[in-house]
Amino acid sequence: MDKPKYKIVEVEWLDAQSGFSSPLTIEDLESEKPIVTSSVGYLLKEDSEKVILGFMMFGDEGMFKHWQLIPRGMIKNIRTLEGE
Repeated sequence: MDKPKYKIVEVEWLDAQSGFSSPLTIEDLESEKPIVTSSVGYLLKEDSEKVILGFMMFGDEGMFKHWQLIPRGMIKNIRTLEGE
């Protein structure tokens, strides 16, 4: 069986934050910004709700040990790097 072919993409997205190590004032918290994050991987699924990336494919069946689901509302940009 041939391995499935997937596009390799970079997804730029806004990551959520939280903290517990040091107390912050409300003024400090109000100045916090979402963190712009980039993930690169195989584009497994893309729809109006989410994007799913795979990072470690093994076997000829196209199974993934590491994966990431990013909600569509957090995504700023998707750029194809290589693939079909």
